[in-house]
Amino acid sequence: MRQLDTAYLLNQWAVWLRVKVGIPGYVSPAWALMRDNVQMIKQPEPDIGDDLAILIDRLIARLYERYPEAATALWNQYRYNMSNRTLGRLMGISHVKAGELVAVAFAWVDASLCHYAEAA
Repeated sequence: MRQLDTAYLLNQWAVWLRVKVGIPGYVSPAWALMRDNVQMIKQPEPDIGDDLAILIDRLIARLYERYPEAATALWNQYRYNMSNRTLGRLMGISHVKAGELVAVAFAWVDASLCHYAEAA
């Protein structure tokens, strides 16, 4: 796993969000039998651990407290894989401003991850 590539980690965090949302920690044996014996569409597996994904989630939540527009832009772009133009329409701003907000949020998360890496 690529430890400090922020773009890669944010992409894997987005996959983790899409795949792991609403999954309980406990899986009943009956559900496991049904899951294993019924053909299902295979979801992509995130290449990120729960601890690191939760850390990134927490960093974005902390960014939301300081700069809500940037955190919202980053969340929507990675979570829903939006283009800057679609993101701008969603947020009621230009696509250029949407791209700037994502860039600011990305830089903030990158710097925060560097602080955590140095502390570890």
